[in-house]
Amino acid sequence: MHGYKTSSHVKWLNIFWSTSTLAAISRINVRKNQSNRTVNSMISSINLDGWRQKNYWLGWLAISIYAFFWLIDLDISRAGESLFILCFVIAWFSEPDKHLKRHKIFILLLVFLGLQIGVYFFAAERFPEFSDSQVKAGRHMAKLFLCIAIAWWLKGSTRSVLYLLVVLCAGFFASLVFNSSILDWQLGLKGYRVDFSYKNAQHTSVYFGLSLFLGFFWLLHSVFIKASYSKTVLALIITVVSIIGVIITQTRAVWLAIPVTLFCVAIIVIYTSFKSGRFKLSKAKMTAILLGFMVAAGLGAVAFKPFIEKRFEEEERQVISSAIQGNMDDISYSSIGNRLHTWTYALEKIGERPLTGWGPQSRKPLIDEGPFPDWIKDMYGHFHNSYIEIALAYGLIGVLIFAVLTFCIIRGIVKLSKAKHDFLFLGLLSAFVFFAIVNFFESYLIFRTGMYFYILLGGMGLTFYLFDVDARDKRIS
Repeated sequence: MHGYKTSSHVKWLNIFWSTSTLAAISRINVRKNQSNRTVNSMISSINLDGWRQKNYWLGWLAISIYAFFWLIDLDISRAGESLFILCFVIAWFSEPDKHLKRHKIFILLLVFLGLQIGVYFFAAERFPEFSDSQVKAGRHMAKLFLCIAIAWWLKGSTRSVLYLLVVLCAGFFASLVFNSSILDWQLGLKGYRVDFSYKNAQHTSVYFGLSLFLGFFWLLHSVFIKASYSKTVLALIITVVSIIGVIITQTRAVWLAIPVTLFCVAIIVIYTSFKSGRFKLSKAKMTAILLGFMVAAGLGAVAFKPFIEKRFEEEERQVISSAIQGNMDDISYSSIGNRLHTWTYALEKIGERPLTGWGPQSRKPLIDEGPFPDWIKDMYGHFHNSYIEIALAYGLIGVLIFAVLTFCIIRGIVKLSKAKHDFLFLGLLSAFVFFAIVNFFESYLIFRTGMYFYILLGGMGLTFYLFDVDARDKRIS
């Protein structure tokens, strides 16, 4: 019996030992598998982050090409655009933040695309010979929503916005070197209207106007913070060259938009000074600023009176007088008269299809059907007003979509003021006010001038709507 007990104890000890050993081995294997999964997850995360980083920098390269070359070589700029769209699509699909990925701003894009599809079927049936060009013009209008992609890439960073502004301005002045000659500047200063081989003088004047505002507020910022001598001088050169460019391109809408914009900005500065005290302007200084503005405007009007008189000939003054009196039949087809006649006709056509419009390329056949002289029909294919163009193409629904998108952009720009980025706020706001005014007199949005402005500068404003102003960028250098 004793031997039996001993063998029984040994047996149970062996079973216990085997079970314990198996359990220990099992725990080791589980921990090993967990460790392997953790390591694999870390490696996957590192690989994904590295892949996202490469896509991020590739996107910045594409944006830089897009912004710099748009006036130098359009094909190169479009290649950058295609690459950037690809990078954005990849970034959107790999975005972990579901709230950002499904932001309500994308609803505007989806609604607009739906509107475009519906309008296309009507326009293709109504004007079948223009069906192909309807698609091309529709693609142009849809591209305006690329400002969302630009805003996404900037991530609310003021430094990124400043970088893109520098690239954009550098591209314009680089193109100016290629397009202009000393003879052009000499002819311009002698009173001839020059366009420096861009689309026409109206577009060239807008380029100078935008660079004027950006250079002017950069100059004010440089003086305010006592920046380096080289930066201050560069900002001064950009401002002076832009002023000369605005004068010799002789575009009335730009001449009107600049003082109106500066006056609006002066009011905003005074209001901000009273409300927050950030500008620390005394009543005497504010009075001096307003008087200085009025004196500068007066001296400018006197100095460049020959240019101004040339652009407001007797015929144009008669047109304005007849328009004020409501005598449309007495208005000739001058530059201003042509606009008044075509705007009146366009408003009638908008009234026929007020909600969804006629289609983006229907403007040309509508002009051909209009009560205009043949030479007007041959010469013009648009209505010289971006707001009328949108309403005519997509109706009040289209106008509302772009109004909401622009409102979001302006809200983003206003955030810069709240974050005390005052000069960047004033520069971007001035650019938008200026562009809003000139679009009353020319259809810039249906040309690449308006498209690039809205995509790039619109994206700069919209980024601060989608994201808060980056806390790391408290100062602008």
